[in-house]
Amino acid sequence: MTVFGFIGTGHLGSMLVHKFIETGAIYPEDIMAANRTPEKAARLGQATGVQVAGNLVVAELSDVLFICVRPADVRNVLSDLEDVLTADKLVVSVAADVRLEIMQSLCPARLARAFPSMASRKGQGVTLLCYADNATREDRSLISGLFQPLGGAEEVAEEDFAVLADLTSCGPGYCAAIMREFSLAAERKGISPELAERLIGQTLLGTALLLQEESFSGLIESVATKGGITEAGVSVIRELAPAMFDRLFQATEERHRLVRRRVEERGAGY
Repeated sequence: MTVFGFIGTGHLGSMLVHKFIETGAIYPEDIMAANRTPEKAARLGQATGVQVAGNLVVAELSDVLFICVRPADVRNVLSDLEDVLTADKLVVSVAADVRLEIMQSLCPARLARAFPSMASRKGQGVTLLCYADNATREDRSLISGLFQPLGGAEEVAEEDFAVLADLTSCGPGYCAAIMREFSLAAERKGISPELAERLIGQTLLGTALLLQEESFSGLIESVATKGGITEAGVSVIRELAPAMFDRLFQATEERHRLVRRRVEERGAGY
């Protein structure tokens, strides 16, 4: 029997526990969870039937340990548990910008990173995966198998995590922000907010299903007939959107660098 531990039961940690149980990937009795606020872990235990304990006990008894804390806290968690995170354990961090190199300097366990998306709550999120050199073929198969039912899993180069996370993990927020502006523009034309959001939301759902069968370019070509109304709107997007998305990547790259610097600086003073 493989025991799965989760340190950190906030939004992401709790979501993963719920979804792994819901998909049948892990049985509740094979899960242990810990949180620095014991009441949060207790609520998760009551809701799911998983066992609840402190960080040290969860780490000691787990074969696979998910670290679901903030990036700034990963180093301290791993340092505190260094003595029990032995080479026979697999540690999976879901924290952004905590590189495998840093994790390797803190514990001898086999290591992986996983970056899920909030869309995984609906079984449609893509999880980015990468592994340290000491991760085995069985480790890769196990972790990929856990995340596939949540929408899919893609093993990628660690250096591409930041850009790809904008497309996957941050994507739902970006799509919602863009569509909210679309809705607000309709409101300025006299459309009620409720109607605009409802129509856009339903259209987004249908568009996502269409994109399972067509490329972006193919769908645009299907809808934007030459000389038509959609083509006029697409022309505006093509004119204005490139600068916006270039600026978006610039802003997120700056934030990634800031988080990485803070993580590394905390290590220098630990």
